[in-house]
Amino acid sequence: MNFKGANFNVAHPQLFDHSMEGIRKSLSTPDHFFCSDNIITWNRNLSFLQNKSFMECVQRNSNTVVERAIMWRTYILCYFAKFAARLGGDFVEVGAYKGNTANIILEQSGLIGSGNSYYLYDAFEHTGKELNHAMPEHGAELYGKVRDRFARYDFVKVIKGYVPDSFQHGFPERIAFAHVDLNQAPAEVGALKRIIPALLPGGVIVLDDYGWWGYHEQKEAEDPLFAEHGLEVLELPTGQGIVLNHP
Repeated sequence: MNFKGANFNVAHPQLFDHSMEGIRKSLSTPDHFFCSDNIITWNRNLSFLQNKSFMECVQRNSNTVVERAIMWRTYILCYFAKFAARLGGDFVEVGAYKGNTANIILEQSGLIGSGNSYYLYDAFEHTGKELNHAMPEHGAELYGKVRDRFARYDFVKVIKGYVPDSFQHGFPERIAFAHVDLNQAPAEVGALKRIIPALLPGGVIVLDDYGWWGYHEQKEAEDPLFAEHGLEVLELPTGQGIVLNHP
């Protein structure tokens, strides 16, 4: 039960790989070793790798090395999305990019057929002037590709524009689940100022970048905002932050 995927901020890949293999060979349980997405761990059950439904869904939807590398993050998203789907509110994805994560959440959460909507927000293009960095598939065609990807679901709303200004084109009144991944502080704070008041009791917010040092400005800007609402962020080893709106 091993998994080796992409890691980030590695300056010397060959040295890194050599060191990881040395660690693995030194273990008494070398067949339970995980190294991906800047997580190195062993002697864990790694239950998500044995979840047939989840793994098949990831394999269908994940077409890049990075998308496969972050599957532990994606598993956590699916767990909380499945929990939140019972609350009767809408889902929000702020920073949808290609819609890969949203598509997996959609299939795994039970949202299909629930009568609730899924709002996907993104600029889908990058001019070079934004605070966040460009992604490989940002461009004029991405918005159309994402709309086509979800065209069979009339409850999925794909909204183009800069957050939070784009919320004027559609925003839910009752939110059960929100995934926030904009890679920059001002837009995320602006989004959270709208999301938090609409979050249902028992609702969940997942912050993709909260625990990553490279995005520490987001944590520093968001902690006071959550505190104003009596909420606290749980930082996970995956780099995500979890916020539960206690009933």
